[in-house]
Amino acid sequence: MEHEMLHHTWVNSYVILSFAIAAVASYMSLELAGRAGRVFSNAANRFWLVAQALVLGYGIWAMHFVGMMAFQVNAATSLNYPVTILSGLIAVAFVYPALLLLHSGPMNLRRLGVAGVIAGTGIVAMHYSGMAAYHMPGTEIQLNVLALIASILIAVGASMAALYLFHLLTSDWARRQTRLQLVGVKAGAAAVMGVAITGMHYTGMAALKYKVVDEMQLGVAADGIDTTLLALVIGVVSFLLMGLALTSVLMDAGRSGDVEELDFGSAAD
Repeated sequence: MEHEMLHHTWVNSYVILSFAIAAVASYMSLELAGRAGRVFSNAANRFWLVAQALVLGYGIWAMHFVGMMAFQVNAATSLNYPVTILSGLIAVAFVYPALLLLHSGPMNLRRLGVAGVIAGTGIVAMHYSGMAAYHMPGTEIQLNVLALIASILIAVGASMAALYLFHLLTSDWARRQTRLQLVGVKAGAAAVMGVAITGMHYTGMAALKYKVVDEMQLGVAADGIDTTLLALVIGVVSFLLMGLALTSVLMDAGRSGDVEELDFGSAAD
């Protein structure tokens, strides 16, 4: 018997929200990169580096979570919450060593590539472990290999671009820019990073198709998780956390002076 694929639609408001979370998280991670600098000989610099990894890792996870809620099917769905939480920890666990490697020596293509692969691997692992936590009884998953490969390449490429921007904002180039110029650069870069991060997510979702194998087990959407409530909670929590992070950056900047006065470290560009 020929089984049909499960029909799905997208909630545009969730798609927009997922991009907003990715862009805001990207902007905050760029701000934190400037605070962290490139030499981690004191606790303050290490704190900002950890904060950067947490903000970016959480932001990518929150974007992924809301992006999953944008995927609407007429079937009962459920989430494995421990696996979902673990997927968020995976993102942070890979982003942090990638940042450490990036700043452990002079910038070159090899260092950038390895760090990008580490961060990209974390993003891919986060995405597909998060998708594995998403259950729809009565279906089985079919894999689109080309979309899978594309999502991996986008994740690594986006990671390399983000890491290069982090390096740029801790270099002598950043010290020569005015505060307004840096804000403009960060805003533009955050928008591009937001597109890349959400692009990876939705490409990754396109790699997975759900085939109906037992219509009796499908259930109805009303019996599944409340996607509206979950998306709202994640969105509110995300912007609250980003707001707290921004407040911390601004308070620290007020104590230590403008960005031109920061200690960017003595490592060569």
